[in-house]
Amino acid sequence: MTKTCAVITGSSGGIGSALVRAYLDDDYLVIGLDRHPSGVTYSGKFTEFDVDLREFSKNEDYRLKILDQIIDALPDKAEELIVINNAAEQIIKAVPNIHWRDWENSFAVNTIAPFFLVQGLMEKLIAARGHVVNISSIHSKLTKEQFTCYAASKSALDALTRSLALELSPKGVSVNAIAPAAISTEMLKEGFRDAPHKLKDLEGYHPSRSIGSPEQLASFVRAITEQKGGFLTGSVIEFTGGIAGSLHDPS
Repeated sequence: MTKTCAVITGSSGGIGSALVRAYLDDDYLVIGLDRHPSGVTYSGKFTEFDVDLREFSKNEDYRLKILDQIIDALPDKAEELIVINNAAEQIIKAVPNIHWRDWENSFAVNTIAPFFLVQGLMEKLIAARGHVVNISSIHSKLTKEQFTCYAASKSALDALTRSLALELSPKGVSVNAIAPAAISTEMLKEGFRDAPHKLKDLEGYHPSRSIGSPEQLASFVRAITEQKGGFLTGSVIEFTGGIAGSLHDPS
């Protein structure tokens, strides 16, 4: 059985499926977790579980059942274990329209579920001297109107990354986050369906004059998890096409 393993949440989305392919291409055993499994049959060693991360974050019985499924699918002694918290809940609402459930869902998926997944796999991560990568967002530092719940939960994910690193790094586990700007997923494109010219404008806002692709992001994540020695830990790394350094105000 393959001894190099990756657990990836949000595995059927645009970024998630690119991550799955990147690790399968390197002959990893990949376990995907998604509320809407893709049903895609990959040529490599891939298992996908139907997981509701909202329920996972708040229902201990459900969480333990899912963790048992993941652990049963992993080899007894993984030589390498990578956990990538990629799934995200992006609620876009103006402040007057935000309700408790919006906060609950945002933090459940974006912050709390990543914590409990790492906690539940901690023994295996330590045994494998593994890696945790949390997919954060540029919104954790630089946001815009109507992204209140999303921005706050991603900022909390950055803080969680630093806190986990303090406790897990001495045990050999590296914990980092990657904060991308715009990535060309179907979800992004759908948001510009009625105004495709604005998607082109968005490209121009990035100094790179491009929007990142899921494959580029997956390749970057893969490079981070190839780092040995554990010195890269507790970091939130920008992947933004330069836009995080761009001040946009009147000329």
